[in-house]
Amino acid sequence: MYQFFESIKLLDGKLHLLDLHSARLNATRNAFFENIKDIDLEKELMIPCEKKEGLYKVKVVYAKYLESVTIDNYIVKDHYKIKLLEKPEIFYDFKFLDRGTLEEDINADFDDVIFLKNGELTDASYSNLAFFDGKSWFTPKNCLLHGIKRKFLLDSGIITEKQIKKEDIQGFQKIAFINAMRDFEKMYTFVQKDDVLLLNPSE
Repeated sequence: MYQFFESIKLLDGKLHLLDLHSARLNATRNAFFENIKDIDLEKELMIPCEKKEGLYKVKVVYAKYLESVTIDNYIVKDHYKIKLLEKPEIFYDFKFLDRGTLEEDINADFDDVIFLKNGELTDASYSNLAFFDGKSWFTPKNCLLHGIKRKFLLDSGIITEKQIKKEDIQGFQKIAFINAMRDFEKMYTFVQKDDVLLLNPSE
């Protein structure tokens, strides 16, 4: 049986973008299961008093029904070295709990991998991407997963979809890794050396 998950940002007692998470959760359930009722995460998630200050990741695991909820401390980590990997067969169109195809190419030599399909950028292993050209932020049109934060930033006009190929990367000044837990807290200048991006985390 397929299992899925949502990672929800909990900051100082507030669950962020909960309506979008609920919408994706229910759209996923409806794509895989029949005769189900929508789940309202706002009604299902209870925040313990001791976790109403600070930054946490709420992980909701589900299939036809909710299966588990965990709340863990979260720190936005730096990236330093990213591998550019051509992998045309990769797909991750739903937020499957099994992330084997996304994580099997990561090793101790790199902090993350950016997957390419036929030379076109998609996503990193656990985030969507955003690139800054000096005026505007762009996100690869050919993403693997339509992330919640990506949707919010697109709907807000903060980022714009654009086809980005490997040879286009050097035309950008900065990169950011965005997901439900990450926004623009970390933005990096970078140097591209063949299939590797060397990032400057001080930016």
